[in-house]
Amino acid sequence: MDVHKIQVSTKDNLASNSTKIHQVLSTSDMEPTIIFMTGSTGFIGKETVKQLAQGDAQLLLLVRSEQRARTVLKAYGVKDFTRITFITGDLSISGLGLAAVDRERVVKANVIIHAGGTMDVTLERKVAEQIFMDGAREVAQLAQEIHGTRGLRHFIHVVGFMSPYGQRNEQGGYLQVDHVGDQESAYEEMKFHADLLIREHAEEHNYPLSVVNPSTVVGPRPTGETEQTGGIGLLIQAIQKRLMPVVPGGSSYWLPMVENDIVARTLVFLSREADPAGGTYPLLARKEDSPNMKELLHLLAHELDVPKPKGAVPLPWIQWAMKSGGTRLTGVPAESVAFITNRSFPVEETEALFTRMGQSWPDIREQLPLVTADLDYRLRYTPLPEEVPADYIRSRSGNMAMIGWEGEGEPWIIVHGLLQSADEMLLLGEQLWKETGNPVWLMDLAGFGRSPVHQGDEAFEGQVGTLLKALDEFKGPVKLVGHSIGAAIVAAAQLRSGRTDIRLGLLQPVANNSNPNVLRWVSRLPRGVMRSLLRLRSEKSWKRMFSAYISGEDKRGMDHMMAKRIRSSLQSPRIAGANADLLRWMHSGKRGRVSSFSWMQEWADDHTNHTLVVWGKEDREYHYPQDMNSQVQRIDVPYGHYFPTFQYKETASILAKWSDTLK
Repeated sequence: MDVHKIQVSTKDNLASNSTKIHQVLSTSDMEPTIIFMTGSTGFIGKETVKQLAQGDAQLLLLVRSEQRARTVLKAYGVKDFTRITFITGDLSISGLGLAAVDRERVVKANVIIHAGGTMDVTLERKVAEQIFMDGAREVAQLAQEIHGTRGLRHFIHVVGFMSPYGQRNEQGGYLQVDHVGDQESAYEEMKFHADLLIREHAEEHNYPLSVVNPSTVVGPRPTGETEQTGGIGLLIQAIQKRLMPVVPGGSSYWLPMVENDIVARTLVFLSREADPAGGTYPLLARKEDSPNMKELLHLLAHELDVPKPKGAVPLPWIQWAMKSGGTRLTGVPAESVAFITNRSFPVEETEALFTRMGQSWPDIREQLPLVTADLDYRLRYTPLPEEVPADYIRSRSGNMAMIGWEGEGEPWIIVHGLLQSADEMLLLGEQLWKETGNPVWLMDLAGFGRSPVHQGDEAFEGQVGTLLKALDEFKGPVKLVGHSIGAAIVAAAQLRSGRTDIRLGLLQPVANNSNPNVLRWVSRLPRGVMRSLLRLRSEKSWKRMFSAYISGEDKRGMDHMMAKRIRSSLQSPRIAGANADLLRWMHSGKRGRVSSFSWMQEWADDHTNHTLVVWGKEDREYHYPQDMNSQVQRIDVPYGHYFPTFQYKETASILAKWSDTLK
């Protein structure tokens, strides 16, 4: 049966969605919506709660710990808890483990969203059965009780897209499947049996049921943050380790994907329908409109900076190899290929639902670079110390990932240097935000942190071009600060932009001003060799380097933490390659006028007060740029190259005072 193509989505859909939802609600005489929800702190659940909290529904959230749930939701961006009630319980316990007073609250709900269950494809069968089958029985029993006493408006069940129970046999009954398939994990099998249990229970007791079948879920726009690493993250992990030299299944196979904000938007809309008809809604695009496995793996390999896979191997062969010892050797579970399929899925009902929503289907290709960079960084991530702030927000500008704080007045935009990412600038950013009250945004350079690689061939020019596109989204005056090579990049971007409303703060600017040392020789080695040297350098060696930049009470183990984080992040071929490219550019001798800072001669004549250079006199690797205009304001500090990271309070104070002189 032909399925019409769903068009690519745009940000404008948000406004049209809210209008259409309002029309649905305003034409009904519904009683106030009270939603009982499981899985509210999961990857899909948090986004759903965040969207629901912007409406007027009362939310009853089943959680194991109210304190933990509140913390998790607050960290995700849920700000208003006035319509949220936490219900302490557990899906695997009889009666959901509810106290009598909580049971009384729950039976007043008229909508149930059942999205509970651990996302772990490696779950043992007994544990999976407790979570999914026992949980389904308990929630279904609750639905029966509500419907028998006051009427249940809608039961919405979230279950994986590979479930076979969305289709009927020729007699109109559900397909009977004893085992979903040898390739499926107990996690998948128990979820699918729970799907059948709830479907049959809904038919028996005659309450409206909608089954939402998300495909592999990735992070939302604009950031692509994919904290659920058990789906596509397993595939990326295999590619990271260069354990996917061939295409599993070939071009006839694919990996359906959907962003979690699209899933949440679907659940929110269904919860607000006045007279739900029920149905099954696979959340995925048509197979022919999606990247096949060859295209997908080539895209992922490009973003991860590893060789593209060549040839194809039947999927059962790969599954057999992984189950026969490959998983033990590689650390990548056999379930990493469980969601790869050659099936097409009926999306007629989904298309009709999206038409009602005023929503069009997004092209996953637009989101994949951000998702890939986020997962690549996340899988290599070493947590920061507890004293590092946790109240920042993540966003994106252009194609650059950024973190920071909102505020009043001119924004600060800070770009890190070599061997670091925006995360290492968090302490500086928070201090600057506290001192000025301005918005502060920390950018990840292309290929660093959570930013995708740039699409140019030349390292420096690619970075400048990516930053220019990001700056286009900031209208009005900004204070642009860069550290190390980041200072050269922001300086070049300012010049290329032609804007006169950008004030420059250059922290230890470097380009062609390195001192003679072994790094200059190493940088002339082939790219692959240099990247390997960076990846092989020991944590102890990195610690020795950073120890030279810290002293006294500033130390506090930060040299060890920085060494551990850098060693870990450089195991990513993408991040190691981005560092190698800029190091090779800096020491190759092939630099133009902009990179050597001679542009400051013409810029500083008219904008001396708009530029500040802070220079650490103890830097052993670089000297102050000889061609820097002497009229530029310069402040010397008695530190080494990485003073913005280790002496962040003093650096923030210098920048804040400089900002005051610009007013």
